[in-house]
Amino acid sequence: MADCPKCNHHLKLTDWKQKCPYCGANIVMYDLQERLMKDADKAELQYYEYSKKLDRVKASFIGSRLAILRIVVSLLPVAALFAPLMRNASPKNGSPDVLRFSVIGLYNLFSADPLGLLRTMWAGGKDGRMFVCALACLVLSLVFLLVHFLFLFLSCSPRGRLRNYTFCALTLGFALAFTVLLLAQPDGLPYSVWPDWGAAVYPALTLIAFIVDIATFIQGIPIRHKQCYMGGIPIEEYFRMVENGASPEELREEMYRRLRAQQIEKEEALGVSAQKGPAHKETGGENA
Repeated sequence: MADCPKCNHHLKLTDWKQKCPYCGANIVMYDLQERLMKDADKAELQYYEYSKKLDRVKASFIGSRLAILRIVVSLLPVAALFAPLMRNASPKNGSPDVLRFSVIGLYNLFSADPLGLLRTMWAGGKDGRMFVCALACLVLSLVFLLVHFLFLFLSCSPRGRLRNYTFCALTLGFALAFTVLLLAQPDGLPYSVWPDWGAAVYPALTLIAFIVDIATFIQGIPIRHKQCYMGGIPIEEYFRMVENGASPEELREEMYRRLRAQQIEKEEALGVSAQKGPAHKETGGENA
């Protein structure tokens, strides 16, 4: 149950009447205006906190031209995955039959029995384990690339810069490791694998995305906050009054003064518009 708004006694389930059994105050009507104002203050403060977060999310995506460009560039490395990433040459009648694999080809290759094929490659010795590690680096780089894209929403948060740089560096590092491990594959194997041109484009586009991300933070992203109020007082001014030691009574008095001024202004605006309406109709009737 609730507490009495006057004496703060805790009310029991048997205290169902409108008046407090301890002080006799009307529980519903006691200091109703002030309680409503406190509830309004809480709602306005919560809206202010939510509005700040929403404004930061908007700025992270469309706060500047570089921020918009960053969205496109951060997804460009995904396009490189659909290009040929590696070549596989298998002996056939004395001449190698070159096969090129993009991410789609790799998916088709491993879709039937991925764990079994990976075990076979891993058991094939040092070269097989190197190829499995290259595939693992490719998958990890793609995971961090997508995670970085998702966290672009929070670029303007307090730790947004460090988080973005970390994910970009991890993506670039694993992309380079994928290409280097393919280059380290020795020749003369029954099934030799070499990097194709997509394996060079992928880390290059990842590096470009990293550079654009750095340039965006260096330029800075302006955050435009929507004006919020606390009881009719601009919230920045309200916080300054609190820091300067204004008492709750002084704050409430200033709120009532601002709200009354706003109400009078609205009533005057409605009166002017109401006066213009009949005058316009009379003028229209005379002209007719």
